[in-house]
Amino acid sequence: MDLWEKYRNQTDQTICIIGVIILGVKLCEADGHFSEYERDEMLKTIPHTKEMKNKIKEIILEAESDSNPIDHHAELIKKFIDEDHHEFLEFIIAVLIKFAKSDHRYSDVEKETIKRVAKIFGIYDDRNFFERLANKFTMGTVENVR
Repeated sequence: MDLWEKYRNQTDQTICIIGVIILGVKLCEADGHFSEYERDEMLKTIPHTKEMKNKIKEIILEAESDSNPIDHHAELIKKFIDEDHHEFLEFIIAVLIKFAKSDHRYSDVEKETIKRVAKIFGIYDDRNFFERLANKFTMGTVENVR
């Protein structure tokens, strides 16, 4: 079953969180290695109760087995988030950068994947923009994004 179809009746907030998880998994798989560091970073970053931890792990597993590329999911999220919430799309990009760097292997493939998602989201992709974005969400600097 399609992930988006499975969760379509959830609240908007839940759908957004699921979207971030899916994008995070697809990004972390991009370099061929979805590490435990990246998995742990997702669990630390995504707000959840103790009871929800297993559900998030389940969504991560479902995203891993999903055959659609990250671009597909980014396009669906872009359609779901209205123009008044452009800052949330910027936040998603900052979170993706955080996930990609969590295993200390911020690869060129991950950088290019983030740039593709940012382009789908309509976010300008120059180095200064990513630097400002990372600082805006207090995640430190973004190295070698270009």
